Amino acid sequence: MNSRIKNDTKTIGSVIKAVEVMEVLAKSECELGLTEISSKLNYGVSATYHLLNTLKQLNIIQQDKKTKKYRIGFALFRISGMAKRQNVLANLAQPYLDELRELVGETCNLVVLDGSDVVYIAQSESSNLLKMFTQLGARVPLYCTGGGKVLLAYQPEKIQEFILGKTDFSKFTKNTISNSKDLINELKTIRKQGYALDNEEREEGVTCAAAPVFDCYGEAVASISVSGPTSRLMEKGMDKIIRNVTFVSKNLSDRLGHTTTG
Repeated sequence: MNSRIKNDTKTIGSVIKAVEVMEVLAKSECELGLTEISSKLNYGVSATYHLLNTLKQLNIIQQDKKTKKYRIGFALFRISGMAKRQNVLANLAQPYLDELRELVGETCNLVVLDGSDVVYIAQSESSNLLKMFTQLGARVPLYCTGGGKVLLAYQPEKIQEFILGKTDFSKFTKNTISNSKDLINELKTIRKQGYALDNEEREEGVTCAAAPVFDCYGEAVASISVSGPTSRLMEKGMDKIIRNVTFVSKNLSDRLGHTTTG
């Protein structure tokens, strides 16, 4: 029985076990096989298999067709998008996004990593008639977005390799990065400079600048981005946009308990 459950509380054991399966997969840096999961939870192989199969049918987890190993599925992130009002990080970040929108006059977003994609979990919308808008809960490829690239740049090398191994590159515009080698080279640059740009890589005429948000453990848990029409951002000055987005993302990181060392 999960130690967080009180002994005098009526519960459904299979639900508790299903949640524990999801937690094991969520904490793992790589996919896990049936016997690995069974061993970690001290469950029987047969019982674990039925739990995994049920979660797979609901798209809560996914199974690699070749390796037969499991990972967290996309349904959890869709649920998270719909439950954004209860999302602590999104609520905490909203004032910072609003502040950034006031500074730059463009739509500002908070995104988190989801496999080889990013998910939009909070937003402060521009008041301009011509503005960039992405539905909250939407998932987009990380390799052609400023927020996605900056998040990947600050992941451990093993996680980068794992994510890139699962990435299918598609060419959205002439500027879209279309292979792992070029993306890895850009990730090195992003990490050195502390921000990322989407130079019309997902949509022609749209530019984005993004910076990482760190938690108290020094992990890049989200990124803040500013997006708008390329011509308008260039007129305002990209240097100014970058300074503001990095300034606000640092303030949010500080709020999360991040401290800079060295």
